[in-house]
Amino acid sequence: MKKLFAVLLTVWAFNASAQQTASTALNVQRFRIAFNGGFSQMLAKTSSEVPAEDRDYVGALKSGYHYGIDATYFVKSWGLGLKFNQFKSSNSGFSTFEDARVSISDHLTTTFVGPSFSAKKSSASNVHTFVFGLGMGYLGHRDNSSIGNIPVKLTGSTFGAAIDAAYDVKVTKYLALGAQLSMVGGSLSKITVEGMGVSEVRKLEDNQRENLSRLDVSLGARFNF
Repeated sequence: MKKLFAVLLTVWAFNASAQQTASTALNVQRFRIAFNGGFSQMLAKTSSEVPAEDRDYVGALKSGYHYGIDATYFVKSWGLGLKFNQFKSSNSGFSTFEDARVSISDHLTTTFVGPSFSAKKSSASNVHTFVFGLGMGYLGHRDNSSIGNIPVKLTGSTFGAAIDAAYDVKVTKYLALGAQLSMVGGSLSKITVEGMGVSEVRKLEDNQRENLSRLDVSLGARFNF
């Protein structure tokens, strides 16, 4: 009888352990979808070729806002995913053009999209999580502008990279709120200028390359499941 009881106890302990392991496996949250938005600041210095009276106008275009989404599948503490973010800024006023002051406007859009690699570190209670990410891919730039009410569009694209450092605080089982600091980098070696029915590709010398690097500070919601 004692031997039978010992066997039954062993079988029960094995089944309980298996059920606990299965339950833990089911509760592991592999997917993280993060929505971000906030303030952005372009890091490039204003060219010395910009006239003194236009420097404030150009400087205002360097500040704007961004929004984006990161989708990541984690295997233990590291994961692979896809990153998308977009930066926008605009300004209007007057500028010097062919020795005359004319009305101008600019509406800038810079878009990054590409695969990403992430690593995360959570507290023992899983309430606090730090996430670090690196993305590489397409970086596109567009400026819908006008000079003296004549529309002009400038476009270009290049290889870009994005580095993120995020902090998440768990609110519910599936929802967390977080803050993120990001840097996006890349520069254009050529641009396409379209206006008045004419399209022209202009190659930029090394000292004329358009630096698209910027710093993003954002807040957002994260969904884990």
